[in-house]
Order: sequence, then C-alpha cells, then structure tokens
Amino acid sequence: MTAKSSRRELRLSSQDDDLLVEAAGLTGMTVSEFMLSRAVHDAEAVVAEHHTIKLGKDAYHRFLEALDQSTSVIPELEVQVRNSRKLKSVN
Repeated sequence: MTAKSSRRELRLSSQDDDLLVEAAGLTGMTVSEFMLSRAVHDAEAVVAEHHTIKLGKDAYHRFLEALDQSTSVIPELEVQVRNSRKLKSVN
C-alpha cells in the first residue's frame, strides 16, 4: 500500500454529508475510504477520456495517412516537446 502523505479538505452541506455517511456504511467503508475510492475512480475515467482519441473509420485512415507524410521540424514545437518531457520527468 502506498503511504498517504497528502491531504485535501472540502466543505459540504449536512445533506451531502449524511448521504456520504450512508453510502460509505452501505459499502462497508469509512467515509474517507468511500470518498477517495470514488474520487480516484472518477479522476481516472476523466483522464483516460482526455488521453484517448476516438476516430471513425474514415478519419482513422486520414490520420494514418497524415502520420505517414514526411514533415519538417517546427523549432517552437520541438522546444515545447522537450520542455514537456522535462516537466514529466520531474513529476
């Protein structure tokens, strides 16, 4: 299990709190476990949706053709890619 060192806080209405307490109890989890499991599940789905490209058959073939075409290097884009890789390696 990964050590938990980060903390988040939120404000919620008493109705929302009651609902979370009930839902957590029905699933046999603490409120914190329930909230974390749901939030992580939803976050993974959102990130996956934004990292996925969905194309129809025609668009897919046009996309492959575009990838196969030779291109020239765009210096500004090359700098951005390098910076992005540096940021990812730091995180």
